[in-house]
Amino acid sequence: MSYDLYLRPDAFDADAIRDWFTARPIYQVEDEQVTYANPETGVYFTFHIDATTEAVEGDEGPGRPSVAFNMNYFRPHTFALEAEPAIAAFLARFPSRIDDPQRMGDGPYTREGFLEGWNCGNRSTFSIAAKKGMDRPLSADPARVEAAWAWNYGRAQLQTEAGENLFVPKIVWLQPTPGAEPEPAITWTFGVATLIPESLITRVVLVRQERPKLLKMFARNPDPKFEYKLLGVESGIRIAGVKRGEIDGRPALFTPATGPLEMQTLFSGAWSAPQFRLLGPDTVFGADLVHEASPG
Repeated sequence: MSYDLYLRPDAFDADAIRDWFTARPIYQVEDEQVTYANPETGVYFTFHIDATTEAVEGDEGPGRPSVAFNMNYFRPHTFALEAEPAIAAFLARFPSRIDDPQRMGDGPYTREGFLEGWNCGNRSTFSIAAKKGMDRPLSADPARVEAAWAWNYGRAQLQTEAGENLFVPKIVWLQPTPGAEPEPAITWTFGVATLIPESLITRVVLVRQERPKLLKMFARNPDPKFEYKLLGVESGIRIAGVKRGEIDGRPALFTPATGPLEMQTLFSGAWSAPQFRLLGPDTVFGADLVHEASPG
């Protein structure tokens, strides 16, 4: 099931529309199909450029060409938050009539109308899934899901502002142990100065390069391998050399690239193979949506 919104530009020019999408970051244009897939947030949706003017049954006169927006349901609510500005940007460049079978009808387009229509349909799919006996989806605090998405959505800009000497990590979702509830986390690599948004995460994944075995120390171009260690944000990183500050008005930690003995000790010793599992950002839903998918 999916949400469909038909945009009918007042002056339809398929080439101009394709050129506009092509010039924008993230979009991939292939003939009439335009795909948006953001590697930072995991959000994806499509636009389809339809230049046909064939008559539509029940309508008078020829049909009207359109650009059809489509986004699947059964997605985190953040998909709609990222899609809405994309639709609004298209309408700002190509004034259009709209046809929204879900909520707004033939217009006018509003941000509120889009979000209400998509969220309503999205919730319904969770209810339908529950009736069909689908396994309970992974859930987290809706505010935390949105905060993690917002961080990733703006991460590139934060990285630009931070400069080349401080790494701004992406927030990922993981299961600390099999069957556990999802938790937001970032990676902290040994030797890399890292910005840690401590109020947005509960876990930190330490990363270090695996020590080569004695026989491999003199091998040519050995493939680097990495080891991982999972820590709680409260207990694991409040050490000397890690400075406290703020980023976007939120508490944050700023780690040095090379620090005091206490930090080096954190990355030393034997590490056992971790049990955590990384999760796709489109598989972790707000608890309010998951409630819709609960039987009864």
